[in-house]
Amino acid sequence: MLAFIIGMHIILQKVDNGRAHKALIALLLAAFVLVALTTCAAIANNLLIVKLSLMVSLSGGLLAQEMAAGLKGEAINVLEEWPESFIFLIADTAIVWRAWALWAENRVIKWMLLVILLADIGVNIADAVVDTKADLSFIQNTVTLDWLSTVLNLAVNIVATLLIAYRAWTHHQTTHAILQSKRTPVEVILLLMIESGAIFGVVQVTNITFDALDTHATEFSPVDTAKSLLAQLYIYSAVLNPVALVILIHTGNTYEHSFHLEDVT
Repeated sequence: MLAFIIGMHIILQKVDNGRAHKALIALLLAAFVLVALTTCAAIANNLLIVKLSLMVSLSGGLLAQEMAAGLKGEAINVLEEWPESFIFLIADTAIVWRAWALWAENRVIKWMLLVILLADIGVNIADAVVDTKADLSFIQNTVTLDWLSTVLNLAVNIVATLLIAYRAWTHHQTTHAILQSKRTPVEVILLLMIESGAIFGVVQVTNITFDALDTHATEFSPVDTAKSLLAQLYIYSAVLNPVALVILIHTGNTYEHSFHLEDVT
């Protein structure tokens, strides 16, 4: 909540009617609505399970009550899964946007980023559809698409972050001879973007690792619990990514000015 407030405050302070500015506002608002929806759905699901499992008595005992809670919670699970999928897509779009802005003059890089992002969007939507059908038919065999969507999310992050890192390195090589050990404002922003991508990548790899370990783990085991916690960390880490875009857009003139100085020198 605080991150969204700060992000919206920064972007609204800048008077700009351009498309990028409007798109960024829409991106932040969409991310806020989606994370609020998935959080409310998760809370409602937990309350429903508690109510039906412990408060409503059925003739079959606790097992029957637990099954009834699970059946009625499937609709809420669907409400959780779709916002989560779109949260990941917004995060990936934000990451690609950063790299796109830094490689705007290179068509090959732009097409590569576009193809990866479109593949990511297609697989994530397909995964959400399959998960929805599985929830409604009580089938839990969607591991392949779950893995593929997460791996594609990671691939988008790795490719975009490496492209940003390369741009940061070339910028450092160009300005180092002039400024010696001093860092330009652009370099600081690029390093921040690289660090945020690296941290998000660690969260993604950890989440993938525990997904693999949880394949044969029993319910409510330490591995299963850790997987659930990491899944929530993954969601909230993803939703914070667009906030970092505010920094890039807010200091966009710095980047252009710095490379203009490079051309002059």
